[in-house]
Formats: sequence, C-alpha cells, structure tokens
Amino acid sequence: MIGKNLSFVAWFVAIQSSRTSDAFTPAALSSPTTPSTRASLVRVFSSVEDDELFNLVGKRSQIRRKKKEELPKEEDFDESVTASLEDFDLDSTDIPTFNTKRSKRQPKKKESDDEQEDSSPSNANDASMYKDYLADYDDENDFHVPNRIGVSTRCWGDEREGFVPSGKLKKKQLREGKFVPGDLQMAYNSLMEKGIMLYETSPAYGRAMSKMKLSAEDILATCIRENEVSEVPPLIIDTFDNQIWQRTGKALTAALSASCDKMDQPVVDVYQTKSIGWLPSGGIIKGMADAIVDQGTTNYVGVQGVSPLRLRRLNQKLEKVGLSVTTNSFEFSLVDRKKEKWIDACKSLGVVPLVRNPLGSGLASGQYTATNPSGGVSSAGSKFSFTVLDKYQPLHSVLESIAERVKTRLVRDRRELKRKDRRDGPDQQINTDITTTQVAWNYVIAKGAVPLAEVNSPSDAEQLMGCLGWSLLDEEVSMLESASDLCK
Repeated sequence: MIGKNLSFVAWFVAIQSSRTSDAFTPAALSSPTTPSTRASLVRVFSSVEDDELFNLVGKRSQIRRKKKEELPKEEDFDESVTASLEDFDLDSTDIPTFNTKRSKRQPKKKESDDEQEDSSPSNANDASMYKDYLADYDDENDFHVPNRIGVSTRCWGDEREGFVPSGKLKKKQLREGKFVPGDLQMAYNSLMEKGIMLYETSPAYGRAMSKMKLSAEDILATCIRENEVSEVPPLIIDTFDNQIWQRTGKALTAALSASCDKMDQPVVDVYQTKSIGWLPSGGIIKGMADAIVDQGTTNYVGVQGVSPLRLRRLNQKLEKVGLSVTTNSFEFSLVDRKKEKWIDACKSLGVVPLVRNPLGSGLASGQYTATNPSGGVSSAGSKFSFTVLDKYQPLHSVLESIAERVKTRLVRDRRELKRKDRRDGPDQQINTDITTTQVAWNYVIAKGAVPLAEVNSPSDAEQLMGCLGWSLLDEEVSMLESASDLCK
C-alpha cells in the first residue's frame, strides 16, 4: 500500500512539473518574456542548429539595455540645470543691451600695396558669378565701379516717362515703350547677374508715386529684396535735393536716414548733393561729416553738377574735416561735349566722374535718325524734328560705321582666340551684335567717365549688357568726335 502511494505521489509531481515548464500555458503567454523564454518559444519551431538566431535575439536585448543605461539620469539633468540657473543673476548689471539702431559702417581706408593685392576687386569677386572686365581700370580713388557702368533710376515711378503702375500693358502701350514694375525687376536681376551693380537714385525720382510705394527708391528696394540671382549687394548712389531751406547739417542727415529707411538699407555707398552754388556750404560740409563719421549712413560723399573750380574749393574744405569728394555727376554725351574738361578736372582731383544722360536724350544713340525719325517706337509723333535729325546725320552715319567696325573686330578676335585656345577660366559670352547705342555708351567709358544709363525694361538691360567685354580704340574715339564737331 505504501508502494502504491509513493508511485502515485511521483506521478503527481511529474504532472505538475510538466505544467509549470510548459511554454504554452496561459501564465507563460501572459507574463513578460525574457531572452531565455523567447528562446524556448522559438526553439519549439526550430532546431538546435539555429543557435545563431538565439544569440542575435539575446544580443539585441543587451544593446537596448546598454543604451538605456547610457542615457543621463533625470536627477543629473535637474542638477545641471539648477547649477546653470544659480550662476545666472537676473539682477546683474552686466546683462548686454540690445542695439536696435542702424548698424554703422566707416568709410573705406586706403590700403598698402601688399594689402591691395590681396583685396583687389578681382580677388574680392572670385566668388561672384559675374566678370568685372574693367577690374584693373586705373580708378581715380578707392570707390571702384564694376565694369565702369551704372544705372540711373530717373524714370522709375514716373508716369510722364512711360511708367505704368497698374502692372498691365496693352499692345499699344508695349509698342510705345511703356514699362511696369515687373519689367524693372527682370532688368535688375539680369544686370546684377552680369556685374552692372551701380544704381543712382533720388527721392525726387517718381515722387508722385510715393504714397503707392512706387517711387524710384521704393522700386529699387523691392528689386533688391526680391532678387535671387546675385548674392552681392548693389552699389547705391542717392541724392540730397539741397534746397535753400535745407542747407543745414541736420537736414542732410535726416534726408539720408529717410532714404535709407525707405530702401531698407543700413547705408548708401555714395550720398551726393546738388550744386553748392554761391550760397555758404558750411552746413552741407558738416552734414557730410556727420553722415560718414557719426551716423555711418554713407561711405562716401559726392556732388552733382559742380564746376571744376568750385569742386576744388569744396574738396579743400572737406579735407579739413578728413573727407574728400568721391564723385561728381553731370551731363555729357556725343551731342553735348561742353563739359569734357570736367572729366579731366575730376581725374586730376581724384574724383570719379559720373555721366548723366549719356545718350543725349536719345539723340546720341543713333536710334533716331533722319531716315528713321520714330526710332522704331510707335508713338503719337516723332521725338525729334527732321531738322534736328538731319543736323546730326554725320554723327549717326559714323556711329553705324563704328558699330560695324567693332563687330568685325570682335568676331575676328573670337575666332583667333578659339583657334589658339588661350582662354582663361570659363568662356565669356561677349556680345558681337554691336549697336550704335552701345557705341555711344562705350564712348563715355573711353573718355574715363562712368555712364549712368537709363534702363526701364529687360530689352534696355540687354542693350546695356552688350557693352561688356569690349572697348573702343583711340582711332574710333577720334572718328566719333570729328563727326560730333561737324554737327555743331
């Protein structure tokens, strides 16, 4: 009887052992699994040869556990934050102040020969997409104008000059040469990409459109903001009206600050004032000094329409306060060469001569001729009378002749360059379809001045970009001046 009881007990213990070790019991399925348990589960459907899989399962659990252990503890994080906050004194007087005023920029200083080699315009523009064909031009001072060409915004925002604020043009308006803000944006983008970066503006340009934010300064600000082609900022020349009731230093600096705010620019490169005249210039000189030294709202100062004698006197007064005249802008063209001596005077004084109206209102462009009075522009009438156009026929004929000469020379030079394969860097697409307008612009450059061309459309920008990469020969300049003398 005892033997039967012992066998029954042994049988009962065996049954209980098998139930507790079964991996498929409800308790086993509902409880969290460990690597060994998961291994036993997998082993039911796998053989002993699959031990490598079991090792990988266990190794993954070890990696997860190790990463979790490497994380910073919450107590340590709280202590570090608390320590940093304890070091920061909210009542301290050393807290930095935040400056909300316009950033100041000092005028550029002349550098030594060694420094100029490292910071020459050609080296500074290596990262730019455009090519400065006249980077080695003998500049009169340290204000370098890339490619010796600038743009005048005189017609921007002026409905009398063909500006249409609505943004839409009819076919008739297109034939008449009218333009909209979108045309100016496209022109600006193209010019900046090619390296024509100097823009001359004034609060007087398009003043009637100021309330609509469509004055010349407003449009230029929009062009700069919306441009995504060039990362290099433009060079801006702004103008002080210099009326009799404004001839004080505070009036000049206030007008300059207002222009900077309107164009959303911290500084303009050159701030020029109109002709000083016979009135005292002490207030203007003080305002120029304050704008550069104290406020830093401009890098250089210039004048507009100042004769060589007065320019020399004004330069002497500015030298007493550590400044000098940087630019002098005036009108000059093939049909108006009376101020040719002004260019020589500017160069002798170290002043960059800027030429306004370099095409003589279109009469020096060769676009309007006695045989083509309309100039290809559909309008109510001819811009010039036949008598005037016939008077300048010798000049217009020579302009066409020079355009053909330059075209032939450029085509020959390109063919020769391609044959000898002496190109440096990327191939520059120099224009070979030369026009008389481009000859007139390059004539001003050949005389040593910087033309301020009026660009009001993408087609005008294409014309101006066609001036890059070539220049007139001395013989061709003499031919143009001889023809101009015949027209007097």
